[in-house]
Amino acid sequence: MTQDHLVDLMHRLETTLDNAYSCEEAFALLDEYVELVANTEEAERVMPLVKNHLDLCPDCRDEFEILLHILKTADSNSDD
Repeated sequence: MTQDHLVDLMHRLETTLDNAYSCEEAFALLDEYVELVANTEEAERVMPLVKNHLDLCPDCRDEFEILLHILKTADSNSDD
């Protein structure tokens, strides 16, 4: 394990909430979270455990970014 990996692991441990979501739990709520973000609502305040998970999990964050891009693209196409 490199020092960078160790530093990353320590950061994740420090910032993980006590009742943190697993990938499965976060993924189950991802559609709802993406819609909140896309509609500029306070997603982080409404769903802080999903936000925390996305901050720590690059795989789930990638899924979030893909869904958000799809939703924004669909919205911009419907405005035309």
